[in-house]
Amino acid sequence: MEVLFMRIEGAGGCFDDRVYEVDRDLCWKIVKLSVDETGFTLDEVDEARCIIKFHGKDKLMQVAVQPIDEDTVHVIMDATKARLQIYSWKKETEEVELFYDIFEKKLREMRNYVICRQCGEKVSVAAKFCPECGAKKPENNIWDCPNCGNKGIDAKFCPECGHKKED
Repeated sequence: MEVLFMRIEGAGGCFDDRVYEVDRDLCWKIVKLSVDETGFTLDEVDEARCIIKFHGKDKLMQVAVQPIDEDTVHVIMDATKARLQIYSWKKETEEVELFYDIFEKKLREMRNYVICRQCGEKVSVAAKFCPECGAKKPENNIWDCPNCGNKGIDAKFCPECGHKKED
């Protein structure tokens, strides 16, 4: 997974902007799961603007997903001390690195696995059968919803808006 990024550190915080080749809606779902998994306290979720504000023991953080084009996004993470630190050169990147470690792991999983319709277990995209229950994996049944734009659906109905797959 090739990622372009820019990081600015200092004054008790860290700003990190990374570019990923992924659909905005899928990325937003992964960002929400990743923030939840960090264990930090959630303060606010702005679904319309794709921004989450949260905090840790002594840090205020926010992460945003901004589209560049149809299949490319910025994931922007900002973490600052609750109290501004002047003249501090101590690295303050722990929370940012934790978030991106979780996010990138989940992104790799999403790209490499599908969920078995029969038993609900993760199945490699390369597998022809589920290793847990033996169910045959459907042949490229993935579709994009024309109603709401949700991408990569592996079901008869869109999980976002309920639109039925057109045959």
